[in-house]
Amino acid sequence: MSNPNLSDVQLQNLLAEITDVMLTTDADVDALANRFQVDSSDALHLMALVGLLNETLEPVEPSERFVRRLGQDLAGMDTSNVLVRVRKLPPRVQIAAGLALVAGFMFISRRRHNSAIEQEERREAITAQ
Repeated sequence: MSNPNLSDVQLQNLLAEITDVMLTTDADVDALANRFQVDSSDALHLMALVGLLNETLEPVEPSERFVRRLGQDLAGMDTSNVLVRVRKLPPRVQIAAGLALVAGFMFISRRRHNSAIEQEERREAITAQ
């Protein structure tokens, strides 16, 4: 560009104006170049670039799941699903949570097993008397 003093915001505004000009039929590139203090050739090159992008890029429809999750995130709705909450945790915390879950399950099942054995031994002791 011939005007290196354009800020990012001014460049964004220029590109937005060029896009708007391309959408309408009354394209006055010289007036646009004068407003942003750039050469007409630079404005034409940017118009060509915007045109190529318009031809190349295809619109994409988001999935139903993405739309639903985005709506929930924007509305601040709390997803009560535990798996969703665990997935948002860092990997190390996920591993620790998984190990704690497995250890808890093993502890409970072992305790139930030992309790069942003790009850059986008590029954045998009572019947033996």
